[in-house]
Amino acid sequence: MALCLNVKLLTGELHSLTTSANKTVWDFKIQVESKTGVPPYQQKLAFQKDTPIDLQDGTQLSAYGLESGNTLLLIIKNEESISVFLKNDRGITNTYQVLPSDLVSQFRERVQRRENIHTDQFWLVYEGNPLENGCKLSDYKIAPNGTIFLNLRLRGGTA
Repeated sequence: MALCLNVKLLTGELHSLTTSANKTVWDFKIQVESKTGVPPYQQKLAFQKDTPIDLQDGTQLSAYGLESGNTLLLIIKNEESISVFLKNDRGITNTYQVLPSDLVSQFRERVQRRENIHTDQFWLVYEGNPLENGCKLSDYKIAPNGTIFLNLRLRGGTA
């Protein structure tokens, strides 16, 4: 079901976005970023029904009973750390606290220390995309509680 929602900033700036009621709040925040330039990590969306309701990232928009024409308030917040999961080559998942502005290279160094694997022996993938050293984690739109996969590099050579 298509929804046309208005997103209003505290400055009074108003944006209309057409989305699907089945999208998660996080996916909608990514859509809002394309209109406002505000990264999803710094967005807090609220809806006024009988009482104010804060929209939670992993919840579908349909869960809030939103209707076309409703207005959501967008509050821009300071960057906060988020939890991400790292699934290693042994299938073990560890939790890391990161800032979206962290560089991939900084995260790789933390992974090296914790997983005890040298950085040139692994690469990281999120949603099928390899994480490149010159980028920030936010460049990959890594969702809170998203899973990053650690892959080992195969050793080559002759016997």
